[in-house]
Amino acid sequence: MSKEMIGDRNSDTGLHRITVERTVSPSYEGTLMRTILRDTIRQIALLVTFVVIPSLLSSQTPQPKPATPLPEDNIAPAEFTVMLKEAWTFTKDESENYANAIGKKTEFETTAEFEKRSVVARQQYLAKLAKYFKDKKFDQRVIGVVLKADLNQYDADNQVYSVSCPSVIEAPYNIPTVTTEIAQNAYVGLADTIRMGYRTSSIYLKFNPYFRWQVGRDIAKATKDDEANIFFRIRFKVDMSQGEARKGSRFAVSAKQVMLFNQRTNTVYWEQTIR
Repeated sequence: MSKEMIGDRNSDTGLHRITVERTVSPSYEGTLMRTILRDTIRQIALLVTFVVIPSLLSSQTPQPKPATPLPEDNIAPAEFTVMLKEAWTFTKDESENYANAIGKKTEFETTAEFEKRSVVARQQYLAKLAKYFKDKKFDQRVIGVVLKADLNQYDADNQVYSVSCPSVIEAPYNIPTVTTEIAQNAYVGLADTIRMGYRTSSIYLKFNPYFRWQVGRDIAKATKDDEANIFFRIRFKVDMSQGEARKGSRFAVSAKQVMLFNQRTNTVYWEQTIR
């Protein structure tokens, strides 16, 4: 316990000021210190919440940058579908021709002769696919397909924009002689569906259901104002290689990169290489 004496004597007047003894208990001192400490912690928490965290989020958020366009970088889904179906149809037709050329071992054909004929037929089949692939320059082409992005909801506290992509790319479906493939990855998938009694196959972005875009508020607001020009772009390569001898043929579409960008300004907000 502490005591404090207040007052003194004025030597000129001889008058005395009132002396007051104030007693401060340890419990009061402890309460006062706890109050000061609590207020200090609250002020630090507010500083972290409203200044430090937003600054960290802003510094960690990738900044928009100009895109480096490729020759075929703004292909509409329907246009890409036509490319795929043309190449897939060629693969299917040549696969069927190859199967017919081999046929079955005939009555007067030795096993060695049949095997030799089968090898020659496969070599001819692969050569035709390789020529078509090269003629179409698929060995050089990277095809960028654009799909409309929908800006659904912005979370200002966490600086996260929920973005969806309802658009899909119609793709060739699997048949016994040709299998359409997309290598397993986290962003782009291939699915077969039945619509109005017809079988269809679609290439789609694997958002469940949203892509969570980490972005600062100012950029998010500017993007919302220009939403009509916000798209996803998927860059593809077509793969018609067949590998080792196998039953049936393969037609592969390989997704190489996905990005969120502004088509009007050609600004990339987010991108991811697919391996």
